[in-house]
Amino acid sequence: MLGVEVTIDKFVTEYKDIPHSVFLHLYMIVAQKYKVRKKTYTSSYGHEIYIRKYNGAYMYLYYKNLRETDGYLHTLRIETRPDHYAQFQEILGMIVEKASRIEFVSCDVAYDIPIGMEEVVVIPTDVRRKMSHYETTRYFGKPEQRKQNAYCRIYDKRLELEQNQGIYIKHDLSRVEIVYKVSEKVLLNDIVEYPPKQNESYFAAVVTDWEALKRKQVERIINLRDGKEAYTQYVRRGIKKNLANQYRVDFDELARRTWEKLITGPCSTILGIA
Repeated sequence: MLGVEVTIDKFVTEYKDIPHSVFLHLYMIVAQKYKVRKKTYTSSYGHEIYIRKYNGAYMYLYYKNLRETDGYLHTLRIETRPDHYAQFQEILGMIVEKASRIEFVSCDVAYDIPIGMEEVVVIPTDVRRKMSHYETTRYFGKPEQRKQNAYCRIYDKRLELEQNQGIYIKHDLSRVEIVYKVSEKVLLNDIVEYPPKQNESYFAAVVTDWEALKRKQVERIINLRDGKEAYTQYVRRGIKKNLANQYRVDFDELARRTWEKLITGPCSTILGIA
């Protein structure tokens, strides 16, 4: 039995009906206290602010979605790591106090599997979802789809820890990371009732015994794993059937068991201020 660990990252929330004057006051305060980078009228928002503290904690603020009508009340979106919300409570306090409601937008759900990348097979349910590669990382979705629901990347977490954080671990570790974005408006206070259901987007399995598979089965699994062949739905169903006898990674069950615990940190920080 593999011990798959589930975590979340890039926790995105929206705050409705924030006055323009409050946003301007907020910007003046953060510009004096933190390292700030500001953009005006990007492809989606009127204002984008990137805030970074000296300890590495960061926060993105997006204000005035360009699809919104003119006026002085607009949506403000926050994107940061779940644990970073607690480091920006002064900013949150100013925003939460004026928001008419707070909604959950999205987060990245990461499944860490203590095994090498060669044994991890992820198959999209939609045959139109093509795989791409950058170095050893596999992607389902184009770069511009990074924030869309079901965008997925599979990478060597052990290598990433070593190269980016200087952390060395002895065992293999692979990560499957999938964007969870709700399709309806969900209040942050209610998000505990909406755990991710990512089995509808991907079938995932770990090959624990290659020798139990026939040569043709191995060839097809490797081709599908690496994105070399898409195959028909009929062939894909056969591959999934063969993999079901190995180790099935049940995204829905894994997320369901840990969802409340995972979102408690950021939700408690935000709603505790409200």
